[in-house]
Amino acid sequence: MRKFLFAIVIVMTFMLVLTPAALASEEYEIDVTGLAPRGGNFIVDETETLSEAQIGALNEKAAVLLENRGCAAYIWIVDLVPENYARTYDTMEVYIDAFYEKYNLGYGDDKNGMVLLLEIGDIPGERDYALNTHGACSSALSANTKERFLDDRIVPMFVAAFGNGNFYGVASTFYDRIENEFVYYEMRILAAKLAAVILLPILIALFVCLRWKAKMKTAKVARTADNYIPANGFNLTGKTDQYLYRTTTRRKIEKSSSGGSGSSSSGRTSGGKV
Repeated sequence: MRKFLFAIVIVMTFMLVLTPAALASEEYEIDVTGLAPRGGNFIVDETETLSEAQIGALNEKAAVLLENRGCAAYIWIVDLVPENYARTYDTMEVYIDAFYEKYNLGYGDDKNGMVLLLEIGDIPGERDYALNTHGACSSALSANTKERFLDDRIVPMFVAAFGNGNFYGVASTFYDRIENEFVYYEMRILAAKLAAVILLPILIALFVCLRWKAKMKTAKVARTADNYIPANGFNLTGKTDQYLYRTTTRRKIEKSSSGGSGSSSSGRTSGGKV
């Protein structure tokens, strides 16, 4: 009986282990028949919305971005994302990840790249978009930066495109603005390095000086001289007078210019040389 129960436990455990793997493989299965975003082709348009000339122009921009930034940026235009992926942003990212892995996209060993997914179905309310980044490209477009980038640059044009049909403008702006985001990222890195090289030593020196200054603030106003008198009192053992300075005053006596004699009021004559 024990062996039988043990065998049941083993079989159930084995089934539990295999079930998530089977569900995961089913979840990541995407119908991308006929699509080949490889060999310099960064644009996957399932809806045939873009012309060949527009796709060629976008591929050139993507190639320049790849050469300058080492980031492979793809645009994937679909008619309708499967319902189980289209309800939340997280599931949309799973959908893009599956697409990314399906074709082994990205540049270099870290698969640096990003995918902008545009859903342009005819049903309002079911049109969606998402931007997923991989590898080093995730540093240039952090979570906050990516949200701001989409809200400020892509979404307004994407919404307007349903009226004017300019989806090419959305894709072209995407590549232009991504280049700017890399420039902003490099500027932030440079500013951080300058802060580390210049600002940090200044802050350290200021902190040290303030500590020294705090230690020097030990003097206090004293009402008496008790601190300078020994405990057993003051005993004067000697007295001396020491003159440190001498002051001499001199006055010049002027000589008479005539050297003669003069008469006094009494009629007597007085005179002579001194």
